Amino acid sequence: MAHNKSRRAEPNVAELLIFGYSCKLFRDDEKALYIDQGKHLIPWMGDDSIKIDRYDGRGALYDLKQHEPLPGGYDSMMSLTNEERRVEQMCDEERYYALNKDEDVDLLYQEEELKRLQEALQAIRGLCIF
Repeated sequence: MAHNKSRRAEPNVAELLIFGYSCKLFRDDEKALYIDQGKHLIPWMGDDSIKIDRYDGRGALYDLKQHEPLPGGYDSMMSLTNEERRVEQMCDEERYYALNKDEDVDLLYQEEELKRLQEALQAIRGLCIF
């Protein structure tokens, strides 16, 4: 599957936008020590060995059995048709392309191959008699 080459053609295109807002930080050593010691955490379902923040979503869970994985694991491809599996594999290849291949090295390699090909063609043209 061919990778999207438009990103490689324009290396100076900004792909990341970062912005922020100013804020004022207040130093509170007493509160920082309180948090570092974990005193702000509460026991989960009465179990003192498991502490969570009061805003933690796990606080709303009482029965974890429905969220536990199936024995032997779960295969997300199991319910797909052969065509859907093929499409998913192609999407995964594109999705994780940068993890498996270094795009800059690939581009450099392609440029080097092109230069060598052009040099070889020029050498052949120089040998031809018209």
